[in-house]
Order: sequence, then C-alpha cells, then structure tokens
Amino acid sequence: MDLSSVISAISNAYGAVQEWIFSSLVGPLLYQFNLMSWAEDVFDGIDWFLFGCIQIFLIIVVLRTWERFNPAEVQERFAAHSKADVFYTLLHRLGIFHALIFIALSGFFFEIDSILHDFRFDRFNVENWWPGITTIPVVSFLFYLVLLDFVDYLYHRASHAFNWWWQLHALHHSQTVMTAWSDNRNHFLDDIMRAVVMAFFALLFGVSPGQFIALVALSQFIQSWQHANIKVHLGPARYLLISPMYHRMHHAVGYGHEAIGKPGVLGGCNFGILFPWWDMAFRTVIFPKAVYPTGVRNLTVSQNIITQQWQGLVHAFRELLPK
Repeated sequence: MDLSSVISAISNAYGAVQEWIFSSLVGPLLYQFNLMSWAEDVFDGIDWFLFGCIQIFLIIVVLRTWERFNPAEVQERFAAHSKADVFYTLLHRLGIFHALIFIALSGFFFEIDSILHDFRFDRFNVENWWPGITTIPVVSFLFYLVLLDFVDYLYHRASHAFNWWWQLHALHHSQTVMTAWSDNRNHFLDDIMRAVVMAFFALLFGVSPGQFIALVALSQFIQSWQHANIKVHLGPARYLLISPMYHRMHHAVGYGHEAIGKPGVLGGCNFGILFPWWDMAFRTVIFPKAVYPTGVRNLTVSQNIITQQWQGLVHAFRELLPK
C-alpha cells in the first residue's frame, strides 16, 4: 500500500467519524432547539474537537512516554501541580476559544468586506503572491504558519512588556513542574485576547477556516512538545525549530521573564513560539546547554483553577491602579 492510499484511507475514516458525530449526535440537538442555521459552523467546529482528540491522544501516548525515557529533570509520575494543567489542555484543545472567536470574526469580516472593497483593500492572500507556487496548498500553509508565528511572537513579547498583562501571563510561567500538559496553563482573559488577535490576523491574511484549524492544531501540538519534560536540543536543527530545552529557558527562573541581572524587572528571552528566527533577529535568544528550574520568583499560585483565575485578575487590576 503506497503513501497516497494510506492518506486517503485516513482522510475517509476521519470524514466518516465527523459525519457520524454530526448526523447522530450534534445535528439532532440543533434540530431539537431550532438552531439549524448554525449547522455549517457547528459541523466545522467538529473539526476542532476531532483535532483536539488526536492531540490529546498523542500527548498521552507519545509525549508522556518520551518524558519517561529522556527527562530534562526528575519528576513524580503525575505531580499534583499538573492536575490543573490537564484540565486547561482538555478545555483548549477541544477548540472552544479559537472556534467561537474565529466564527465571530468571520461574520465581522464578511460585513466590512464590502466597505473595505471600496477602498481597494484586499486580504493578503498568500495564494496570490506567486501563482503556481504559493497556490500549492502545502506552500501556502507553510507561509501562513510563518506569518502567524511572527504575530504570535509579537503578542508574546507584549505580554511580558506590560505589568498588568504580565500578571495574567505569569500563571503560565508559574509551573515549577513542566510537562507536556503545561502549554495551556493560561489565564482565560489572556487566552481570549490571544485568540482574538490570532483569528483577526488569520482572516486578514486570507486564511480559510479549514487551514486555520490545521494551523492551530499543528502549532498547539508542537508547543506541547516544547513544554514537555524532555532533554532535547535538536543540534544544528535548533536554528529551524524551537526545542523543549530552548523553550524551557524561557520558563527558567531569573531568565525567561526577568531582565538578566535585574530581578523583578520585566524582560526575558526565547519568546519564539515555533521558530527561533524572531528571537535571533531581535536579539532575545539564548541557546541553553544546562537544565534550569522553572517558575516565577516570589510567586506562588493556588492549585485550584478558579482561584488561579481570580488571583490573576486581582493582580492585573492592581497594576492598573494609580501608584
């Protein structure tokens, strides 16, 4: 059996599962509550759910197994600190934030497209850049991946630049036991803001809904690998893709979120999401050789999810008050 046959079989099986979920479970509910006008959007939303299920399966089977055989640091098999992280991962990987916000902004863009057309505004569709080359789906996908990664780098740096924003993002950095579950340990408000920004630019660039789902799913799984307790540097390939050791440096106490030599002053290094190129260009890169402990100096957060979210809001609000 050749590769194309395998890919075709997987694609057909995926489509069959998606169709079954919609026709047997979701569709009847929409009909029952007179919500069939949402059928198309909900059908696309099943993609988010299925991609999330695949990611969660890979985290459990591949990444968690990898952590056992090549750990960056010795950890408990399942530390109490990781329980909240598992909840955050399940919540985010099943597509709630990105799906709803992308759908909302899609409607917004549809309404203003006619207005912008009068000003000769067109979305920056990569497919139109080099007909015959960028029209190839894989090529356009890679271009969009790089463009959105640059947007994500700028967003990430901004979350470290403003004290009120850092108080939200600090929850992500507070984990002292980093695992493959740690990527989605975020404040909900920060997640919503990021989802809005990424969906906005994806629509501005001309990313289709199907492409966006695949882009987000691939990026999410790579980030799960980067947060995993795995001692991997990638060697010469470290200049092409951010490794777990590279990103661990971003979470290192006194390095990843503080100006070097100035404890408590916002700064940091290794802000890149997928590719190290932006850190290299803006001189925020450190390629580590040692394993450093992770966490935030003088910050302890509750292991209760509701308390974590409340603490972040309170700390952010205090930063906005006049000193």
